[in-house]
Amino acid sequence: MKYLFDHWDEIANALSKPPLLLMDYDGTLTPIVDKPELAVLPEDMRELLKNLLTYYPVAIISGRALKDIKKLVDVWGIYYAGNHGFEIFGPGMDLKKPEVEKLKPVLWEICGELRELLTGINGVIIENKDLTASVHYRLVSNDEVEELKQIFDDMMRPWIEKGMIKITEGKKVLEIRPNIDWDKGKAVGWIIDLVKAEGAFPAYLPIYIGDDRTDEDAFTALKEKEGGIGILVSEEDVKESNAKYRLKDVGEVKTFLERLVNL
Repeated sequence: MKYLFDHWDEIANALSKPPLLLMDYDGTLTPIVDKPELAVLPEDMRELLKNLLTYYPVAIISGRALKDIKKLVDVWGIYYAGNHGFEIFGPGMDLKKPEVEKLKPVLWEICGELRELLTGINGVIIENKDLTASVHYRLVSNDEVEELKQIFDDMMRPWIEKGMIKITEGKKVLEIRPNIDWDKGKAVGWIIDLVKAEGAFPAYLPIYIGDDRTDEDAFTALKEKEGGIGILVSEEDVKESNAKYRLKDVGEVKTFLERLVNL
């Protein structure tokens, strides 16, 4: 994977087309924190997003609930995708997968049972996001993580066998999602196609920036879109990723976005 600032000429050449910026939130626009509610967008990053919108379309694709990511970013004119793309809202678009709505009661039941079973493990956070759910274990002591995962796996198995849910894993988080053929990658493709159809320019350069395993679906989608660029946010030079370039941290993401504004 290429370190982006060592290959800026390649990026600059690709930017003969205006970028369509698609970004994750946690670990990309804000650092990873111990509790989800602590990931507050800095005001200077919010102003930077507003400046970017003066020139380019911008989308935030997050695992958080749509209402939460809209409140956290609080910038009018951005395309927002919540719950890994199961719900999308923005200029000219409002999507919520109807088949997901039917599974809300299942997720409520699962979260209730998880709270009972995991009550003896300190630090675990169970986040019901209506259409998906997350079990955060960043604050769980290392010697209890294996027990947590075993309880989680045992409880999830019947639901998985029924074909109702699927499990993905991110940075210190277990994600529970409806077993539906939809993810960040398909959401990104949907947003790109709609923006291109309704946008002011005949062609855009899709750029996706993300830091987690769930962002790999989006990187893969961009490889299928001619000229799309995936950028992984990682301190380490990860070998197994569908992203083409790497930035080290949120600070470098900000520097990259500032360069786009200056262009």
